[in-house]
Amino acid sequence: NWTFMLYFGADTRDDYVTSSLDNSGNWLAAAMLTTMTYLEWYDILASSTSNLNIIAMFDHPYAPGDPSGRAKIYDIRTTGRIELVDYGPKDMGHPSTLRDFINYCKTNFPANNYALTLSDHGRGYAGLIYDYHAPHESWDYALGDCLSLPEVELALSSAGGVDVLMLDICQGGSYELMWQLRGEARYVVAGETLQTHKALYHPRDILYTLSRDTSMTALELAQVAYDFAVAPDRVPSDPYYTAQWPTATLYELSRFEAIPITGGYSLFYAFTKLSEYLYYEVLNNLTYAREVFIPLRSQLSYPTSAFKSKAMLVDLGDFVTTLLEHSDELYYQTEIENYGGEVLARLALGSIGPIRSHAYKPAYVGKNLTGFSICFPDTRDMYQEYLYANLYDEFDISDDTYWDEFIFSIYPPGSNFLNIPIPEFFEEIQFYLGPIDPTIHLDIYIDAVQYEQPLHIGYAGPITSTGIGMGLEVDIDGASFEDTLVQGSTMVRIPVSSIPSFSKSISQDIQVVVNASTAASATQDVNLTVRHIDSTGILWEDSKTSDIQVGQVISTNVSTTDEWTDWEELAPPLPTKRFNGIDTTTASISIIFITVVTILIFRRRKVK
Repeated sequence: NWTFMLYFGADTRDDYVTSSLDNSGNWLAAAMLTTMTYLEWYDILASSTSNLNIIAMFDHPYAPGDPSGRAKIYDIRTTGRIELVDYGPKDMGHPSTLRDFINYCKTNFPANNYALTLSDHGRGYAGLIYDYHAPHESWDYALGDCLSLPEVELALSSAGGVDVLMLDICQGGSYELMWQLRGEARYVVAGETLQTHKALYHPRDILYTLSRDTSMTALELAQVAYDFAVAPDRVPSDPYYTAQWPTATLYELSRFEAIPITGGYSLFYAFTKLSEYLYYEVLNNLTYAREVFIPLRSQLSYPTSAFKSKAMLVDLGDFVTTLLEHSDELYYQTEIENYGGEVLARLALGSIGPIRSHAYKPAYVGKNLTGFSICFPDTRDMYQEYLYANLYDEFDISDDTYWDEFIFSIYPPGSNFLNIPIPEFFEEIQFYLGPIDPTIHLDIYIDAVQYEQPLHIGYAGPITSTGIGMGLEVDIDGASFEDTLVQGSTMVRIPVSSIPSFSKSISQDIQVVVNASTAASATQDVNLTVRHIDSTGILWEDSKTSDIQVGQVISTNVSTTDEWTDWEELAPPLPTKRFNGIDTTTASISIIFITVVTILIFRRRKVK
């Protein structure tokens, strides 16, 4: 009836593991190994194995013979574990590893129901399952890779999903993660705050009970998992930590979109509309919105036993409650009160919302937490926690709602956002114009929602034969602008990691403008080359040419996914006078043949 999958990311780090490759002493690995051993020795009922499969993937940490760790798959039985697969070094933070493990279990140990436990570190929206020896996704100098939220979804969806998911990690009760996993798991048990080491022993209680009643339904097993998070039994005792998880919640993810019979909105719709009007509040008056929301955010404080300061997390219900206390200060008061009230109603226990059960320990978390954490920065430091640039933009919640526009308008990235010297790795987009009349200038624009105007690289005023007006603007961190002037060539370099993380798709468009409005000479040839490079070399390169006349302004868009549009005219040429004073444009008849080229560009679009 059941196949129970254990995904043990034991090749991980703790506070005592830093730059050394030797992480063999990390306490998480010791706890996971104890759990697996005690399942065999004490917990599983021997007669249950005909109706219950227990399969574990355990990534062993450093050993002298395995300096990069070693991952194995085991069949857990009362007679001892049976080694099924020896992978050698394996990246547990890669979605294909999790996907392949689930597929292996479903293929070789088919069952009516599937449960999955993920055990290791967790960081809410920032990811989970940190493999210490795996290469980092973006930065060569960083040890470790982890599963981002889209990667967890990808692994589950490509393997057909699971019935019950247990997140025996810190900060697993992430609103962004649960939003992402709708459709991939029926029930999830997790805690929104930091956890103690007791969470790593969670499978012992669950499998002790399941092995004695293998006829459980998915909901019954999920309830058992929740009950033993609230009141664990088979966990080591110590004088410093109580057995109960600081927070524990049972989620039914299909109820995100459940509409109450008595009227009202689903949590999915209510939160979507609430985020929309919060963003409208920002658009209405950005300066005033910051005067309201920055002090409001400062009221949402929690002890470090709940959320570390750099986590930039708040409790969703706590935020909405505090928001409604300040609704009379808002322009869209009526709409925010309406949809905010609906969000709180759907978060309440006993409602039709996704939270079926919830418990917390006030001594650890300090106040009434309602079951979901959500990212809401109170400084710019949160960007230091990103696994890679633009991480938050790739979440479904960023595609479906305006939450990301709202929070990043209140606290945009700081001046040092991902722009520290990284000699081992870099990635940038380069723009080269020329040779051309020096009075024809190059401008780069990138839209960023938190600013009233697009970010700009180029001259702040016109270039004329007498000089440059208003100086130079370089609005993007780490970007450079080089103009030889006399030779008529311009180079702009933009670090990809500094491109604002406010695009609503994986791709960000960069507008390139060639401006001849103050050109000193007649028709010129425009030669523009764009390169996308990193530390390994040129990833993509292309060139475009065009004619440009005095007074004309032309534009093209280049995306960060290496797509390039045709030239577009933004301003026409100035009329050219003949010697008798008649405009050449009125003294000639032009027959213009227009070729329409349709370019189909397939990319991920924002749902909203």
